[in-house]
Amino acid sequence: MNEKEQYDNEVIDLFREHRGTFETFLLRRRIPPPVAEEIVNDIFVALRLHWHRLRNQNVLAYAYTMAKNECRAWWRQEGKYEQLRVHGDVDVPDDRDEYQKIINRIYLGQALQELSPREREAIQIRFIKQKSVKEAADDMGVSGGAVKGYTRDALRKLRERADGQIGRSGEEE
Repeated sequence: MNEKEQYDNEVIDLFREHRGTFETFLLRRRIPPPVAEEIVNDIFVALRLHWHRLRNQNVLAYAYTMAKNECRAWWRQEGKYEQLRVHGDVDVPDDRDEYQKIINRIYLGQALQELSPREREAIQIRFIKQKSVKEAADDMGVSGGAVKGYTRDALRKLRERADGQIGRSGEEE
């Protein structure tokens, strides 16, 4: 048996042993069963592609990290399709939605003004222009770590402000 066949067999054995555990891991995170099955298959295909360097390391931790990232990516993508407010079983557009969008824009504009110039710039580049950390770092003339730090600090401040607003309004306590 050559090295390639040996690697194939090792990954297949790992797949047979842990497939159910990974699917359960994803199902508990409310990923639909067909999607969970596909994610698990993709994870083990990726493991096989990198098996030569992963084989003597903690492969399961690496695989769980991939599963967690795929779960987040799926939910992020799923959220993009959720455009309308849900009323009962039917999605119905509501006139209040347009007013809420205007209020949210005003609120966001005010909240952004409370950030430092670098934090505001990082948020605008990363989330409004939807650029990667590397692209944002190039645009801002700083390191990727600095962009991550500015973004983290800005998001923390925005969350704190949002939590304060919700707490004062009494709507979502």
